[in-house]
Amino acid sequence: MSTPEDGGAPALRDQYSLWAQPKGRLGEQLKAEIAHLAARHGAPVFPPHTTVLGDIERPGGRQEVLAVAAELAKKVKKYRINFTDVTRGSIYYQCVYLSVAKDEGAMAAAATAREVFGITTGPYMPHLSLLYSDIPQEERAKAVEYETARLYGESSGYDTLLVENGYQVDSLAVWYTPVADKSLQSWCLVGEFELTG
Repeated sequence: MSTPEDGGAPALRDQYSLWAQPKGRLGEQLKAEIAHLAARHGAPVFPPHTTVLGDIERPGGRQEVLAVAAELAKKVKKYRINFTDVTRGSIYYQCVYLSVAKDEGAMAAAATAREVFGITTGPYMPHLSLLYSDIPQEERAKAVEYETARLYGESSGYDTLLVENGYQVDSLAVWYTPVADKSLQSWCLVGEFELTG
């Protein structure tokens, strides 16, 4: 492992995230949309997902994270994620995204994840990111208009309209996601757990 002292890059922190990922046609469509936006803005490509819990760090590292995630999956019932609209945020990882309705299932999954992992964070804001970037707010606003037209607008020619306005969550994926790696080169799937009910 290289360190800044020996001239290498700083070591990445051992951070993980729990994701609810869309599958099937919607998953493929959102994957293509994220790649399309990334190409327009010179941004990285990432798999479509709604984060259930991020910034997870454990003393026992990856094995402990996976063990706790397996326990969590037994306590979370299958649920549905419903999109509300395209909007923008103020940080890199929430540049342009699909807002997710704060339905009971989504909020309960997040609350249970925080409880099981013993993490207290700010209020949960479920969303599915479409673009990671530090572009200025004016550019973000234009990207929101552009994506709204592509995903919801009649002027899209119907070839980019959302095939579904949400998806069923029947598993939770554990991803290695060190926040400092904005290139996402190190990000990878490390485990997936089926939900019980």
